[in-house]
Amino acid sequence: MKNKISKILIGFLAIAAVACKKDKTDQQAIAFSVKVTQKTALPAVVTPADEITFDLNVAANGETKLTSVELSLDGTGLTTVSANGAAQVDLQHTYKPTTIQVGRSLIFRLTATNSEGKTVERDLVVYVQSAPANISVVLPATAPTEIKDNEVADFNIAVKSENDIRYIKTFLNQTEITALTKNTFTNPKEDSYHFAYQPVVTDIDKTLEFYVEVMDVLGNLVRHPFTITVKRSAVVDFNVYSNVVLGAQRSTGPGPFFNAATGEVYVTTGAAQKSANIDLVTFYSGSTNSYNITSPTLATVSANIYTVALYGADALDNWPTKNRTLIKKITLSQNDFDLISSAADIQNLYTSSSVVAGKTSAGMANGNVIVFLTASNKHGILLLKTRSANANTGNVTVDVKVQK
Repeated sequence: MKNKISKILIGFLAIAAVACKKDKTDQQAIAFSVKVTQKTALPAVVTPADEITFDLNVAANGETKLTSVELSLDGTGLTTVSANGAAQVDLQHTYKPTTIQVGRSLIFRLTATNSEGKTVERDLVVYVQSAPANISVVLPATAPTEIKDNEVADFNIAVKSENDIRYIKTFLNQTEITALTKNTFTNPKEDSYHFAYQPVVTDIDKTLEFYVEVMDVLGNLVRHPFTITVKRSAVVDFNVYSNVVLGAQRSTGPGPFFNAATGEVYVTTGAAQKSANIDLVTFYSGSTNSYNITSPTLATVSANIYTVALYGADALDNWPTKNRTLIKKITLSQNDFDLISSAADIQNLYTSSSVVAGKTSAGMANGNVIVFLTASNKHGILLLKTRSANANTGNVTVDVKVQK
């Protein structure tokens, strides 16, 4: 009897373990997050005489669909936009601060809800002061806008204030670099603020967005933004193309065709003459409400998107060359993408993937990754970073690494 109970207990624990493992896997599979893009820059600081204008695009990462997005302040809803199951939605709202809010950081909360009832929140912070601050922040003419990954950006910033300075801080991608925070000053109204930054490996091939924030003793505040691009110091056997914008079929701006050898993007006009250089084709699907990246040889693209009726001599069927590109959609994090350091890494991701190579990525969401093999036998990898509004006039922004 004792042995029987033990066997039952062991069996129960085994089932529980499997259930827990499955539950954990399911939770990872349905993780919900959003990408918030500010189409109009949100001010860091305002006065009661100003208005705060929100012009936001909220896009769900992965395959999740949105039902609504709400903007609130201190628990009070300001506006709600119904997404009706779309992958992304635009939200606009105007807010005017009051004199009672002077000296406060207003924390506006953006709450996105998906079709499963799950929510994710993002905070947007704006500081209210009584009047524009009389504070100047001046970078030296010698401040670098570009460094190599084995170099240090090191310079002094001239700060002057009408009132005593309370603190000087530096932020990178909205996150404070606490080691650079300064709150004691020999001259309380003037300081030579020392900025120093050593890039890390994931900074390579990126443009870093910094700002210096200065507050005086009256609570007045200014932020001075600047950027530094980090270049790779080592010679590598692959090319990096950062923040490439690919348009959909009706885009009046960036074109839909990508040259993997040079990183060039071509518009539809004149595409036939450049067809031998085109490795990837972008289009927006109205049936699936998604952006797709495909081989020029995908038959449905020539039959339904870049047709003779719409594009005449530059239609895909009229291209003298249609390069075959093989594509695999894989799962890879932004951090792992950044850490790719050789063409062998890219090739291994392609060859080791069990995904069957095809001619299309199918629908691409923010954070999705494809690996590909061009007709010239070069391996590449593409990370979709952001998308504009869902439309055949829209575009996607991608980072690409391609074997030389």
